[in-house]
Amino acid sequence: MDDYDAIAARATQARANLAAALRECDELAEAVEHLEGPELLEILTYLDSLRFVMAESGQILQGVVRGFEG
Repeated sequence: MDDYDAIAARATQARANLAAALRECDELAEAVEHLEGPELLEILTYLDSLRFVMAESGQILQGVVRGFEG
């Protein structure tokens, strides 16, 4: 596997992770609207982990896109 293939594979994984996290956020919106107490806290904690995945995956994709454009 050469460098290009490794970068492409990393970008593909980052894109899949980002898309999955965004879908989960949409599904969790109703829970945020309706849950209370410990259940809401659990959802909010999980959303923090999704936020990390989205930030990391977004940064990877930005780097790949900028690298291919530059």
